[in-house]
Amino acid sequence: MLPAAFWTHLPNLCHFDRWGRTRWSISSTKHSQILISNPASSVTSDIATVTMTSATAAPVLKPSSRPTPAPSSPSLWAIPPPLQKLFNHFPLVTLDPNPLPARSQVLTSASDTHPTLYVFSSDVDALEGKPSINPTCLKWQTLLRLNHLPFLTLPSSNHASPTGALPFLLPPRNLSSNPIPSASIPAYISRFTSTKPPIPTPREEAYLSLLNPLRLAFLYTLYLTPEHSPLLQKFYISPSTSSPLLGTVLQSQLSAAASAAVLQSLGLHPQTGTGGIDGEELYAEAAEALESLATLLKESPTGWFFGRERPEEFDAGLYGYVGIIMEYMDNTPGGRLGQLVRNAGEGVLVVWWEQIKKEAWGGGVGERGEMMRSEEEKYDYIIQCVRN
Repeated sequence: MLPAAFWTHLPNLCHFDRWGRTRWSISSTKHSQILISNPASSVTSDIATVTMTSATAAPVLKPSSRPTPAPSSPSLWAIPPPLQKLFNHFPLVTLDPNPLPARSQVLTSASDTHPTLYVFSSDVDALEGKPSINPTCLKWQTLLRLNHLPFLTLPSSNHASPTGALPFLLPPRNLSSNPIPSASIPAYISRFTSTKPPIPTPREEAYLSLLNPLRLAFLYTLYLTPEHSPLLQKFYISPSTSSPLLGTVLQSQLSAAASAAVLQSLGLHPQTGTGGIDGEELYAEAAEALESLATLLKESPTGWFFGRERPEEFDAGLYGYVGIIMEYMDNTPGGRLGQLVRNAGEGVLVVWWEQIKKEAWGGGVGERGEMMRSEEEKYDYIIQCVRN
């Protein structure tokens, strides 16, 4: 079978000699001899010497009159070829997850039997198991103690939390190495007690919204009023830095974050600034919320919210704010919030606060969950846990 180039250039390849016989000739650098059959006769024609190209040769094209486009310049963001070859080999090695820090390995559990609650606190207060000065951390601390579950406390920050917020619970190493976020703490409690995870009713959710006005007034009082700057300095700035310059910057950042949170809850743009916050209005709404909560508590025959036999998550959530307010914002200059708590329901919230404090914080938590009778026992217990 002859190549396509043969039939394409047929007029240039075929001619007749003077005797009328068909002659074939092709010029090329490669030579070979083939037998050609004459289609006009049944006999085989002479052997034709054919000089031809390879079977895959393509016809010669005429040069185009169009100018050849210049090659495009490399993109500004193009990766150089040597780096591209290097990147093609990544990842070279997949490293194992980093282990817990050595300090955490020592302090996280007591003989691998006790969990550790990471809260916002100072090193000394955490070692002694004192209440956190953060409302959310204090809520879950109080709930664990109300259920008589033993645990250790360590200081931490939002950056170390798997959810970006404190607190979180680290189970004993012999059970699991996965941290438990705060939203899953009720399930953890029900696992080791007879308490079932509460299912909030619509009525409870409606009253739960009353904590938001109290939260806004708390943020405004602690972060945005000059009277409470010493408290902010003591609990939030001094543990973080000893530099006056960095302390000023940190205080400014905390105030800006609190201002943005208050404005966002009020439906205002964060760039409005503190000038868009009416402190008197915040205190008035907090007073109405506390009065409604006090009325609800008066209706309870057990002294706990919603008539429960024992304090539960709602009580602990309210205590997270009231406990800090009564301990640190009551008998201080500008202690408006403490006075609002005392006035609500003619002092019924103060009685409730004292009962929660006695039930949860009257002493340390023993190995089997008993309440310890003295600070010395609690401190000795924590030191023993750390040494183990």
